[in-house]
Amino acid sequence: MATTDKSAKEEKASKNAAKKASRASGTKSTAANTETRKRRAQAVATKSATRKADRASAKDEKSLSDLFEHALGDIYYAEKKIYKSLPKMIKAADHPELVEALTSHREETAGQIEKLEAIFELLGKRAKAEKCDAIDGILEESESLLEDFGSSVAADAAIIFSCQAIEHYEITRYGSMRAFADALGLDEAKQHIDDILAQEKAADASLTELAEDSVNAAAAEYDDE
Repeated sequence: MATTDKSAKEEKASKNAAKKASRASGTKSTAANTETRKRRAQAVATKSATRKADRASAKDEKSLSDLFEHALGDIYYAEKKIYKSLPKMIKAADHPELVEALTSHREETAGQIEKLEAIFELLGKRAKAEKCDAIDGILEESESLLEDFGSSVAADAAIIFSCQAIEHYEITRYGSMRAFADALGLDEAKQHIDDILAQEKAADASLTELAEDSVNAAAAEYDDE
C-alpha cells in the first residue's frame, strides 16, 4: 500500500513539474476547438458542483476554474458593496447629470448582481460573496473623500474621482474574468460578463465626459479667487 501511495505521489509530482515547465517555456497554446470548449465547460461545471472542501483547499490542485470561481465571488462581493454605497454619493452630488448618471448606474448594478448570480447557477453553485479587500479599500477612500470634500465646491469632482476608481477596478476584474470564461469554454457566462463590462466602460466614459465638459471647470473657477 505504501509503495502504491509513493508511486501515485511521484506520478503527480511529475505531472505538476511538466505543467510548470510548459508554462515557463512561454510557448503559445493552440486555441481549443468547439468540441474541446464544450467538453471543458462541462468539466468545469461538474468540478464546480462536486468539489469537496479538502480538495478546494489544496494549493497544488488549483486550476483556472478555481481562479474563475474566486474572481466571481470577489466581484459579487464588490458589486453588492458598491450598490449599498451609491445612495450616499447620489445624495451628496449637486450636478443634475451626475445625480442621473449615478442613479442609473445603481439600477444597472442591481442587474449586474443578478447576472453574476446567473453565472453561479451555471456553475451549479449557490451565490456566495468572497471578501474583497481591494474594493473595501477603494470604498473606504471614497468615504474619506466625501467627508473632506462633500460640502465643498469640488464635491462633484471628488465623487467622480472616487467613482472612476471603482469603475476602473471593475473593468480590470471583468476583463480578466471574460478571458477566463473564454478559455474555459463558458460561453454563456462570458456573454453575461461581456454585458456587464460594456456597462462599466460606458459608465466610466460618461463620468469622464461630465467631468471634462463641466464639473472640473466649474470647481476650478473658485481657484481664481
